[in-house]
Amino acid sequence: MATSRFPTSQYTSEQFVESAGAVLFRLSTREICLLHLLKRDECVLAKGRRNCGEGAQEAAIRELTEETGYPCRLVPVTMSTRAPPAVETEKLEDVPRTFSGITEPFTLQIRHLGENDVKLIWWYIAAIDEDKADDKERLGEQQFRVEFYGYDEALGKLTFQTDRDMVKHAIEIVQATYP
Repeated sequence: MATSRFPTSQYTSEQFVESAGAVLFRLSTREICLLHLLKRDECVLAKGRRNCGEGAQEAAIRELTEETGYPCRLVPVTMSTRAPPAVETEKLEDVPRTFSGITEPFTLQIRHLGENDVKLIWWYIAAIDEDKADDKERLGEQQFRVEFYGYDEALGKLTFQTDRDMVKHAIEIVQATYP
């Protein structure tokens, strides 16, 4: 019996959960939305579990809207990805290539929840749909306070280094796409 030439981990549906979230930008003011978890005094990004039958992009938008109270959308960006183009006209090598105007995940986080359990988190880049958002204060879910910060301040407020690294990468992508 042959084995894969690549190191491989395999998880059954009982051992993994998929989540989706996004770095939520307010593009007009160059701010990022953070959630202040009141009980733990942590600043985090909006995300949540993907429901059965729901796509990761749909889950990200649903979770952002539920947790922040803001209407939002995924933002088409220019970024590198190993995903092939929407229409493959030739056999392509599995290497990173740059695409414009895509709304693909820009980061995948894998959190090890226990000895044999993992959480896969697909991260997107999103923006408040400012045409649909009014100026009233939004509460989102009760356990959060929704806060907006400029890019540098947001990086300083985030509780976890992995979130800071990811947000920094999202900022670079957005600034390169929308100078």
